Amino acid sequence: MLFQYISLLFNCFSNSDLSNPFKTCFIHFKDFKFIIQLKMMRNRNTWLKYFLLPFAMYILLHKCQSLTTDRGDTLPVGTSLVGNQTLVSKNGTFALGFFSPTNSNKWYIGIWYAKVSEKTFVWVANRENPLRNMPGVLNLSGDGYLQLFDLRGQLIWSADNSLKASRASILESGNLVMVGTQAGNISETVWESFQHPVDTWLPGMKLWKGMKLTSWKSSADPAPGPFYLQMDPSPGKTQLLLFSSNGGPYWSSGEWTGKYFAYLPGYAMAGSGVEQVFVTRSPSRMYSAYTTNTTIMGRIILGKNGVIWAFILPQNGGWISDGFAPTDQCKVYGLCGANAACIGYTVLNAHVTGNANVTCTCLQGFRPKSSHAWDSQEWWLGGCVRRSPLQCTFSNSTDRFLEVKDKHLPDDQAATYSKEQTLSGCQLACLINCSCMAFWLTNSSLPLCRIWFGDLMNVRDSAGGQSFYLRLAASELRDSTLKRRNKSFGLHILLPGGAAALVLVLVLAVFIMWKRGKMLKEDDVPTSLRAFTFRKLRVATRNFRHKLGSGSFGSVFKGTLADKTLIAVKKLEGLAGTEKQFRAEISTIGEIQHVNLVRLLGFCAEGSQRLLVYEYMPNSSLDSFLLSGTDGEKQVKSLSWKTRFQIALGTARGLAYLHEGCRDRIIHCDIKPENILLDAEFCPKLADFGLAKLIGRNFSRVLTTTRGTIGYLAPEWISGLPITPKADVYSFGITLLEIISGRRNMDLNANNSSSYFFPPWAADQFHKGNLMAIVDGRISGEADVEEVRRAVTASISCIQRDESARPTMAQVVQLLLGTVETSAPQFQASFDSLSDHN
Repeated sequence: MLFQYISLLFNCFSNSDLSNPFKTCFIHFKDFKFIIQLKMMRNRNTWLKYFLLPFAMYILLHKCQSLTTDRGDTLPVGTSLVGNQTLVSKNGTFALGFFSPTNSNKWYIGIWYAKVSEKTFVWVANRENPLRNMPGVLNLSGDGYLQLFDLRGQLIWSADNSLKASRASILESGNLVMVGTQAGNISETVWESFQHPVDTWLPGMKLWKGMKLTSWKSSADPAPGPFYLQMDPSPGKTQLLLFSSNGGPYWSSGEWTGKYFAYLPGYAMAGSGVEQVFVTRSPSRMYSAYTTNTTIMGRIILGKNGVIWAFILPQNGGWISDGFAPTDQCKVYGLCGANAACIGYTVLNAHVTGNANVTCTCLQGFRPKSSHAWDSQEWWLGGCVRRSPLQCTFSNSTDRFLEVKDKHLPDDQAATYSKEQTLSGCQLACLINCSCMAFWLTNSSLPLCRIWFGDLMNVRDSAGGQSFYLRLAASELRDSTLKRRNKSFGLHILLPGGAAALVLVLVLAVFIMWKRGKMLKEDDVPTSLRAFTFRKLRVATRNFRHKLGSGSFGSVFKGTLADKTLIAVKKLEGLAGTEKQFRAEISTIGEIQHVNLVRLLGFCAEGSQRLLVYEYMPNSSLDSFLLSGTDGEKQVKSLSWKTRFQIALGTARGLAYLHEGCRDRIIHCDIKPENILLDAEFCPKLADFGLAKLIGRNFSRVLTTTRGTIGYLAPEWISGLPITPKADVYSFGITLLEIISGRRNMDLNANNSSSYFFPPWAADQFHKGNLMAIVDGRISGEADVEEVRRAVTASISCIQRDESARPTMAQVVQLLLGTVETSAPQFQASFDSLSDHN
């Protein structure tokens, strides 16, 4: 109705006689009457652009505030959808309206599930041409065309229907259809959104050969991303293929078997309530579809990271992952972007983010192009760029080569072969070409030299993989790293005698610097870390004025670098173990990155000063929000149950990565709320790796020296037994109970002696069926009972006395997500002696 008034204004002036210098328009707008008499200019478009349409849009915005939001399921011809108005399907399953993604000022018209609490979008109309700052007007014109305008009247998007439509409706299937009445009053669909999919394949949608599902660019941008799914374009082929726009196909569903696609995730499983359909009309004319039964809803989505997910939504439940592909997500082409390596470990049926079982890390000498994209695990948006530019001249190159071990070789797309058959010859062939990024020489009887130009793509961890050599600026390689076979050659340093002399000089230089106390051991300083001077850190922290906290190894201060980056500086002091703790922290987390691990940015080792520089966490540590009963009269702000559960899940993922995702497994040894830091979005990040221990993949038993914090120590610490990663599992279980309950695991002020040590009491309440008695009373009314059950089950499983009875952290992640089911084991009564000992 509102758009009709705008159309009247528009037509009033656009159809005026230019010979008449004045034009009068009379418009009745509900209880308002507007009489507009304007002197027309010679250029009619000037009035339309600078007065008429902005004026009309002002009226539109002013009046739409009082309109109802639900417009039914149909938009008749000549009507519009504006502001927060929506079309809702007959039974309320889907809604069509305007939306703006989180952290975005762009607006879109799209379709989402109306009954799901967390908005789940299935279609976006103007994904390539968003509205800016505010919604627009979706109008089904009198000519039968569906069009989207911004508030200046500019056309943003239109449905490409060739026949006139009489109405547009949102169906229970999630399909937006435009229907026209043809000769003989026969209704005919003239356009439908199912023919123009975005990233979601809904039940009943026919995916024809030639159609594509295209991923979102990022979580805040539905623009087409770099990944798409389509039927194999080859005639006669019946398989589905996942493509990267930069590198071709990287996954296949397998050919149609007659009942299902062999490798389509989840929906090929018997009893899933899903039936797949495949129809062939000719070798180039075929489609695939699927249906679900009446008790569940399903969807297949191509995630922003290039992974295809299958989900089901049981009645009165939340989305459940029914499978994903490829299961090895490091096979997604370009997942990590340029000049980065993919690190993967197995977590079956991971969470909806699709990033739970992989992470990416920049190659040495490189940094993330976009720190925001990197922190959001949207690595493909920018990849990594050099920290220091190459210094390349033909006659005197100062660039060097770093040997990169245990990696799958970069993609062959940018590689060529050289006739060189020696290491020095292959190095030289790369060195003299300023576009050369890396080289590789086979160790076969007939050596083969391969050289890469441009960015390196699809590098991944691969135990036992053959080394390749990465070109870096000389400033990126410390002299000490050359002792680890990071050999580099200028054109004038190619003879063995010259190389030997160079090594001798470098060894002498290393010895002199070590004697002065200005270097660490070569294995202690990853080249990816930045070395700060003490003066620079003193300026950044304003002479260590703003103290964030302190611990057994020193204090932490807030600082700001010259580029306005906020940092946290740990100043180690006062203990004989400081140097050992300093080296342990650097060697443990210096070269690993994960969204749930705090990032070590750099260090200072100047004279007797030992400082570590971390990313700044604005919400401090978990204990400052959680454990209100430990701060005397201090009232600590409580966290919601949703936030607590996400913190527990993120912490579990971080630990799973330390135990399974690193080349060397890492035992943290001191998991507790004080060592779980929270960023601005309350994303948890494990910190304080000073007690951590690296262990090999083929370990049996390690660690016998007690380390950690009383109350969180596993029984094997107290008993003097050797330690495995299951000690971290125990500490996580204790911490998880504290997250659930909002109280310390030990309370010497408790009225009942049986409550001194909280875990046995909690386990007893759980097995008696008093589940909610364990939950923090401040949030018990809002807690999700099913999530509480899963969390308590996981915590009791983690704190079993027998370490073999405890799950791995990867299994804990699955327990929290509900992708595997298990009952909480009976509690092993071994805590009396433990609490006495403590």
